[in-house]
Amino acid sequence: MSYEKVFLLKCKECQEAFFTEGESHFYKKKGLHTPKRCKACREKRKFQHEQRRQKQELNRVLANLQFEQVEEVEMQSADSNTTLYIIGNGFDLMHGVPSSYYHFRDSMGRHSELRRTLEMYILKEDLWADFEESLAYIDDESMLVTLNDWMDTFDVKEQYDDDFSAADFFMASEAAMAPTYTIMEELPKQFRKWIVTLKPTISNTPLKQIINTAARFINFNYTEFLETIYGVSKQNIFYIHGERRDTNKELILGHSDMASDESGSDSSESKSDQLRMKNQTTYDLYATAGYQLGNYYSSTAKKSNDVIEANKATFIAFADIDTVVVIGHSLSVVDYPYFKEIIKMNRKPSNMKWFISWYSAGDIKRIDAFAKNLGIQPKQIKLFKT
Repeated sequence: MSYEKVFLLKCKECQEAFFTEGESHFYKKKGLHTPKRCKACREKRKFQHEQRRQKQELNRVLANLQFEQVEEVEMQSADSNTTLYIIGNGFDLMHGVPSSYYHFRDSMGRHSELRRTLEMYILKEDLWADFEESLAYIDDESMLVTLNDWMDTFDVKEQYDDDFSAADFFMASEAAMAPTYTIMEELPKQFRKWIVTLKPTISNTPLKQIINTAARFINFNYTEFLETIYGVSKQNIFYIHGERRDTNKELILGHSDMASDESGSDSSESKSDQLRMKNQTTYDLYATAGYQLGNYYSSTAKKSNDVIEANKATFIAFADIDTVVVIGHSLSVVDYPYFKEIIKMNRKPSNMKWFISWYSAGDIKRIDAFAKNLGIQPKQIKLFKT
């Protein structure tokens, strides 16, 4: 037998009936006010409010903007021999590529063990907003406090006991640190599996008047759309974090060393001091778990200095660059070392002109922080909206 759903209210906005008896019971139980609008209209109002808030914030930022804004025509006059383009994920997004880390999350599905582990153990309210940096903020304490329980589960004996088993000892450590193993082992595989599926969903070329195909490029993306959409020669592109077509090399992603320092990655010993120590074996088990945490932080770090050292000749070749055009790059702290190396290798860094794209108020704030950190004068920077 089927029952027709009975609605108790009419939406103030769209006049549609909504709010069932079950929802009414839930609201009363939680002490919530009865809604005046249906869910769709509430979501619409919430979206409109957020848009107004963002517009107000943008107006405030633009009112205090210390950088000049320019049109694309000014970039067209730059000499291709001394111009360097730096391409970030915003480039792919502009061409309809679903390449944000939210898309990566959704590609794994709700029942993914990797996704569950990341969302449970990474101590960031929205880890997907700045996914790479978020990897440094793993909840090591919640893993360490389970060690005593795992010792009991595997019946780990004291080391001087005749029945002591090294296998049991290490299984207890591995069980407690299981989330770190899941991320270290599964993230590279799942990330590449997702990256190879990406493709543009629009056919136009919004940056046609900006991109000079004869110039040099640093591509932070793993995709080849600079080549396929704009005809840039592969010889002109430095795929700084690897490219998806090269299956023999890992794709580079991860947090900065600064992020792991701030997250307290070296605090496992101090935390273990606060935990219940049964004996020397327990202490050694915490030390072993701490060693694995160190492996995790090292494994998930973006080793920018290694990338720079391995490509020293490429950075030296940027010595004559006088114009840098940054398109769709978030200017995240994790990538600061690369920009610093470009400036360090330049013959006349104070004369370099920087054209940087922006889309939101948050972008402008990051540009400001970037300029201050790298010592770039506001007069050297010009912004263009994408």
